[in-house]
Amino acid sequence: MHRNRLRGLFAVAALAFLAAAPATAQQPPDYAAVLFVPANSNPPLPPGMKVTCLRTPDNGAPSQTCPVVVYQGITTWAFSFLDNRVAMAMVSYDASNKIVRSVNHDGARYVWNMISSLHTKTVLVEGQSNANFTVNWSDLGKP
Repeated sequence: MHRNRLRGLFAVAALAFLAAAPATAQQPPDYAAVLFVPANSNPPLPPGMKVTCLRTPDNGAPSQTCPVVVYQGITTWAFSFLDNRVAMAMVSYDASNKIVRSVNHDGARYVWNMISSLHTKTVLVEGQSNANFTVNWSDLGKP
């Protein structure tokens, strides 16, 4: 089965699990979870931004899924800029798709992966050509 299809199936299962299951000892209730959701399921885009999710860091082929972070009831997307600058905006939405926070990060563009760390309470955002930046969980949740 294709990797992106597997990620998409995992995302659906993970969303269902997070919505229905209580937190476990391995994942505290304030854990910043990375989920892979359909690339076309994004909330309304801020002006000057676009959704660009890649399959791999070294291939410009678009992915059918995008990594997002869910933390404290807030969902954060990594959006690219229409002018293709080497930066991303981490845009956080509440349950009604209202923007609650938007922070620009230089150094990487076109997200392909995110990794959340319970130990450091950060999310590593990986972009094109393996460029990356790190975001603190405290910058992703409720302001």
